[in-house]
Amino acid sequence: MILFLLSAVLIAAGCHAFIKRYFLASFMAATGVVAGMQIASYIELGYLDPFWLISSVTGFFMASILALIVGLPFKIKRKVKDEDS
Repeated sequence: MILFLLSAVLIAAGCHAFIKRYFLASFMAATGVVAGMQIASYIELGYLDPFWLISSVTGFFMASILALIVGLPFKIKRKVKDEDS
Protein backbone atom coordinates (compact mmCIF):
# COMPACT_ATOMS: atom_id res chain seq x y z
CA MET A 1 0.00 0.00 0.00
CA ILE A 2 2.87 2.37 0.77
CA LEU A 3 4.36 1.64 -2.65
CA PHE A 4 1.01 2.46 -4.27
CA LEU A 5 0.68 5.74 -2.39
CA LEU A 6 4.25 6.79 -3.05
CA SER A 7 4.08 5.97 -6.75
CA ALA A 8 0.69 7.68 -7.07
CA VAL A 9 1.96 10.90 -5.49
CA LEU A 10 5.18 10.93 -7.53
CA ILE A 11 3.49 10.17 -10.84
CA ALA A 12 0.75 12.72 -10.13
CA ALA A 13 3.32 15.40 -9.32
CA GLY A 14 5.20 14.62 -12.54
CA CYS A 15 2.05 14.70 -14.64
CA HIS A 16 0.84 17.96 -13.12
CA ALA A 17 4.26 19.53 -13.59
CA PHE A 18 4.31 18.81 -17.33
CA ILE A 19 0.61 18.77 -18.32
CA LYS A 20 -1.14 22.10 -17.81
CA ARG A 21 -4.72 20.83 -17.97
CA TYR A 22 -5.77 19.81 -14.46
CA PHE A 23 -8.20 16.97 -15.16
CA LEU A 24 -6.17 15.55 -18.04
CA ALA A 25 -3.07 15.42 -15.85
CA SER A 26 -5.06 13.73 -13.08
CA PHE A 27 -6.50 11.17 -15.50
CA MET A 28 -3.10 10.41 -17.01
CA ALA A 29 -1.55 10.05 -13.55
CA ALA A 30 -4.25 7.66 -12.34
CA THR A 31 -4.01 5.60 -15.52
CA GLY A 32 -0.22 5.41 -15.24
CA VAL A 33 -0.34 4.31 -11.61
CA VAL A 34 -2.88 1.57 -12.30
CA ALA A 35 -0.98 0.32 -15.36
CA GLY A 36 2.28 0.35 -13.44
CA MET A 37 0.81 -1.58 -10.53
CA GLN A 38 -0.74 -4.19 -12.80
CA ILE A 39 2.55 -4.66 -14.65
CA ALA A 40 4.45 -4.93 -11.36
CA SER A 41 1.92 -7.47 -10.10
CA TYR A 42 2.23 -9.49 -13.30
CA ILE A 43 6.04 -9.50 -13.07
CA GLU A 44 5.95 -10.58 -9.44
CA LEU A 45 3.29 -13.28 -9.75
CA GLY A 46 4.10 -14.49 -13.26
CA TYR A 47 0.46 -14.33 -14.28
CA LEU A 48 -2.34 -11.77 -14.31
CA ASP A 49 -4.20 -11.55 -11.01
CA PRO A 50 -7.66 -13.15 -11.29
CA PHE A 51 -9.21 -10.00 -9.79
CA TRP A 52 -7.24 -7.55 -11.93
CA LEU A 53 -10.35 -5.75 -13.13
CA ILE A 54 -11.62 -5.07 -9.61
CA SER A 55 -8.20 -3.95 -8.41
CA SER A 56 -7.81 -1.73 -11.48
CA VAL A 57 -11.11 0.07 -10.89
CA THR A 58 -10.44 0.46 -7.17
CA GLY A 59 -6.87 1.57 -7.78
CA PHE A 60 -7.98 4.06 -10.44
CA PHE A 61 -10.50 5.58 -8.05
CA MET A 62 -7.92 5.93 -5.27
CA ALA A 63 -5.19 7.19 -7.61
CA SER A 64 -7.49 9.74 -9.21
CA ILE A 65 -8.43 11.19 -5.82
CA LEU A 66 -4.74 11.43 -4.90
CA ALA A 67 -3.92 12.99 -8.27
CA LEU A 68 -6.63 15.60 -7.85
CA ILE A 69 -5.31 16.49 -4.39
CA VAL A 70 -1.68 16.59 -5.53
CA GLY A 71 -2.64 18.76 -8.49
CA LEU A 72 -4.25 21.51 -6.43
CA PRO A 73 -1.00 23.38 -5.64
CA PHE A 74 -0.02 23.23 -9.32
CA LYS A 75 -3.42 24.61 -10.34
CA ILE A 76 -3.26 27.40 -7.77
CA LYS A 77 0.31 28.28 -8.79
CA ARG A 78 -0.66 28.51 -12.47
CA LYS A 79 -3.75 30.58 -11.69
CA VAL A 80 -1.75 33.07 -9.60
CA LYS A 81 0.93 33.23 -12.28
CA ASP A 82 -1.71 34.01 -14.93
CA GLU A 83 -3.23 36.76 -12.77
CA ASP A 84 0.17 38.38 -12.27
CA SER A 85 0.79 38.60 -15.98
